[in-house]
Parts: sequence; C-alpha cells; structure tokens
Amino acid sequence: MPKVVDHEGRRAELAVALWRVALRDGFDAVTVRSVAEESAWSAGALRHYFPDKTTMVLFAIDFVVESVRRRIGDANAAAGTLTPQLVQDHLEQFLPLDDERRLESEAWFALVTLAHRDSAAAERRTQVDDLIRGAVESAVAALEELGALGADRTRAAETARLHALLDGMVLQLLARPPRLSPEQARDMLVRHLAELRV
Repeated sequence: MPKVVDHEGRRAELAVALWRVALRDGFDAVTVRSVAEESAWSAGALRHYFPDKTTMVLFAIDFVVESVRRRIGDANAAAGTLTPQLVQDHLEQFLPLDDERRLESEAWFALVTLAHRDSAAAERRTQVDDLIRGAVESAVAALEELGALGADRTRAAETARLHALLDGMVLQLLARPPRLSPEQARDMLVRHLAELRV
C-alpha cells in the first residue's frame, strides 16, 4: 500500500522552520538552503514545496496576511464596540512595532523587491497593497462614523494620506538604525488621527 504523505503538515513544518530562520537571522537570510538546514530536510526535498525564494516569499506573505487578519479580529472581539483606540490599534497592526510585525514588514519588502522581476510576485504585491488600502479606508470610515473626521475632509483623500503615512513610517522603523522608535510612531499616528477631526 502506498505511503500517505501529509503535504499540508509538511508545508506547515517548513513554514515554522522558515519563520525560525527569519526571526533569528532576518528575512534576507531565508533561502532554500537555510530553511532546509533549519528543518533538517534536504534542499531537494524542500524544493518540492518551495522551489525558489519567490515561492517562499509568497508563502510568507500569505502567512503575514493571515496573522494581521487574526490580530485585527482578536482586537475586534476584545473591544466589542467601535472606539478611536480600536481604530488606532487596527492601524498599528501594519507597523513594525515589535519583532513579529518587523519580520512581517521585512517579508513585505522582500515581496516588493521581487515584484520588479517576477510577475507572480507583482500580482501578489498588488493584491496585498489593495488589502492594506482597504483596511486603511475602513479605518477612515470608522473615524467618520465616530464623528472624528472633519467635515471638510473626504474619505478618499484621507485614506490616501494615511496609507502613505503608514508606508513612510514602516520605512523609518525598518531603517538601520531606525529613524523612528515604536513610541514615536505610535505618537505620530495618534497625532495624525487627532488632526483629522478638524
């Protein structure tokens, strides 16, 4: 009788190894070879699941998207009602304010780099960017619902500005050395959201 292989289980095992390498050594260190060594698999066996770095980055991005969705869902469940703090908390999920979110942002930048030379990466980058834009637009809509968006401000314009601000803060937080601390980034976001009231 042929042996049944749990492909999803193996893929999950490799995902854990991929993230261990990334957490320990940074996302640039994630390669087929480094993940094979971490997982104690041969590079050939690993290539069955992740034939190249692009495949690994796309897999990592899917993991990031699900992690962010889970954190936002958990925040919604814990809060119960819509508040300005809940909006702030949602937006902070897109900033590298701790080790987990820093790694997620590094994975995003790996995708951005790959998107310049790989069509699958370019397509996924557009999809993820659209998801982020949608989340920012939802945050602006929530501010409007809370009466925290000035009467002369439009949802579209403030969504574009806030998305650009978040992208800029990600760059500043990832810089070596960082140009912003997590505390400064949080404060900047608080001040920006407060300014939207007028």
